[in-house]
Amino acid sequence: MELRDVLTPQMVHTGVDVADKDGAIRYLARVLVDAGYVDDLEAFVADVYLRETEGITGIGGGIAIPHGKSASVTVPAVAVATLAHPIAWETLDGGDVDAVFLFCAGDSNEGAREHLVLLSKVATKLADDDLVVQVRHAQSPEEIVRLMCG
Repeated sequence: MELRDVLTPQMVHTGVDVADKDGAIRYLARVLVDAGYVDDLEAFVADVYLRETEGITGIGGGIAIPHGKSASVTVPAVAVATLAHPIAWETLDGGDVDAVFLFCAGDSNEGAREHLVLLSKVATKLADDDLVVQVRHAQSPEEIVRLMCG
């Protein structure tokens, strides 16, 4: 599975105004529900928070990559939000977050495999500090998709 298969402009939102981590997770979970990738918002959010208890998903540099394997996921996907202002998040560098990549995958073995492949591809891209700056300052969903999938 390629990132371009699941990251479309419809799954990317820029300038999102949320107050906190819960607002960001719920906003992006709703994007996934509305697109048909998740069929139960509350069950999926609960599974994302279950994963949050296992370790920090704020990778530093203003980026968080929360994720959840869930029976409520119908198709693996990723939803992205750049935020209007930084929010508190548990991060490796102790900083706030202003870009969130929320992954969803089914709870089967195949879902777990696809989830890890997508997560690895995004993490590799986000290791490029220049690319992260470009994503953070992107003015449109199409620009973020081009940067992440190019």
